[in-house]
Amino acid sequence: MKRLYIRIIFLMLFIVVVGVVMNTATDKDETGNKRVSVNYEWGKLEEVVLGTAEYLTIPGYFRTIDSGFCYSPENREWIMNYGGVPLEEADPADYRKVKNQIDALATILEDRGIRVHRPEPSKLSPGEMAFMSDLQKGSSFLFARDPTIVIGNHIIEASLKLPMRVKEIFTARSIILPILKRSNAKYTAVPSVSPAFADDGIYLEGGDILLNGSEIYVGNSGNASSEAGIEWLQNYLGSDYNVEEVKVKDFQHLDCVLSLIRPGLGLICREAIVGELPPSLADWDFIPIPLEEARKLACNVLVLDEQTVIIDERFSWLGDELRDRGETVIEIPYDAVTEFGGGFRSSHHPIRRADS
Repeated sequence: MKRLYIRIIFLMLFIVVVGVVMNTATDKDETGNKRVSVNYEWGKLEEVVLGTAEYLTIPGYFRTIDSGFCYSPENREWIMNYGGVPLEEADPADYRKVKNQIDALATILEDRGIRVHRPEPSKLSPGEMAFMSDLQKGSSFLFARDPTIVIGNHIIEASLKLPMRVKEIFTARSIILPILKRSNAKYTAVPSVSPAFADDGIYLEGGDILLNGSEIYVGNSGNASSEAGIEWLQNYLGSDYNVEEVKVKDFQHLDCVLSLIRPGLGLICREAIVGELPPSLADWDFIPIPLEEARKLACNVLVLDEQTVIIDERFSWLGDELRDRGETVIEIPYDAVTEFGGGFRSSHHPIRRADS
């Protein structure tokens, strides 16, 4: 009887262990990586794609660049004179500064135990690197936010409106495909952009999309995501989600003028928002960002978790405002990167956030 009792105990333990292993196997790969899951802007960041300064080339002119890279007359002149020239050649000191700043951000994330993926443009084929170059010279892989969109366990290949940026989809794809093999993710792509890049095309870019559970906010400035892209996203996600358009003026993306830090707290440049915010954001405490500071990407921050955020050291006043509201703020230099039209949020795209 005693032996039978011991056998039953061992059998129960075996069943428990097998159950734990099986459950873990459905949620993790052999290195312990959990599934794709991003539902809010503020869940604890665990896995991310972060841009790179490699192959950073000054863009040639194209009509939609005025609201992105070209924030100043000086930048516009630079584009006209040096479009298609590698930054490392045109301005070696500036290139080193850009590279050092985004690589320092990668180190901060890795030191916090976050798994960081980086694009590898050196692995693109000559044809991929030359893609759309007949319309616009240049290349940049700094801003991983835009070519990929992760909502829940959906990974969506974006449709970009700036010709030189379309090739970023190829480097993003090389990161995403291995993730698909070990995850629960559903993978799709926005319909391919027309080579005409007409304004009424189906465009959807990651920098325009903010997540708040089943509420999805999509910016429309006329320079990136379009009404057709917003309609496509609602149709794809279905009735489980409510996709809300937010009109933006004088900026390229929504995340340049609106950020969600944690439930009920955000940043906003109201001068750049056309009309009212969606009802689900009406009662939030938004820290106002002056227009000129928004142009320097003060709104474009990196949320590590509900209580921790990374901002550009130039905006120490914003750090004080966030600390007064209970946030831990990490301030680091990022001015060289933002000169190319994107900040901290633009530079990364979450693959997994915990508790979201």
